[in-house]
Amino acid sequence: MSRVAPLAPPWSAEDAASINSWGHPDRTYEPLLLVRCLQRHPALATRLRKLGESLYVTALLPPRTRTIAILRVCALVGCEYEWGGQAAFWGPIAGVADDECDALVTGGADDSRWAPAEQQLIAAVDELEQTGTWSEATWTALGRDLDDEQRIELLTAIGWYRTICTLCNALALPAEPWMRRWPRSTH
Repeated sequence: MSRVAPLAPPWSAEDAASINSWGHPDRTYEPLLLVRCLQRHPALATRLRKLGESLYVTALLPPRTRTIAILRVCALVGCEYEWGGQAAFWGPIAGVADDECDALVTGGADDSRWAPAEQQLIAAVDELEQTGTWSEATWTALGRDLDDEQRIELLTAIGWYRTICTLCNALALPAEPWMRRWPRSTH
């Protein structure tokens, strides 16, 4: 059980519209537990949704790059809820295979499955989580594949999902049935 009871149906028309506005338009899953909990604070939920949505609509980052970064930050902060949703839904859309999703939890940037640019990306997420910034060397290395706007978007995506993971963890959200579970080697 989560620490905050999710908003339960029957929902008002306004709550239903807000809850159903989250997620991919082609989703087949029920509204997320996270979204139903956030809807207890509708003004904040609306603001959060707009930022999250901006990372996918007219985004500059390649979907695979964004998804690898998100999965890695979820893994680093131990958020099975968000990792599981991203791995189950966005992983296949972005071309991140199940074993790659798992490796973002169980391995590091030096894993040979990753292309050199992906190794740098994973190391950059790790560095940002450890230090709160990127060194000049990391900024420059990322610049081989990403322009300034994409690096800013990457920073925002990592920070945004760090925030989402913090919410999920602090609210004690259990993984939903359709979500992927942590790789066995982590538990």
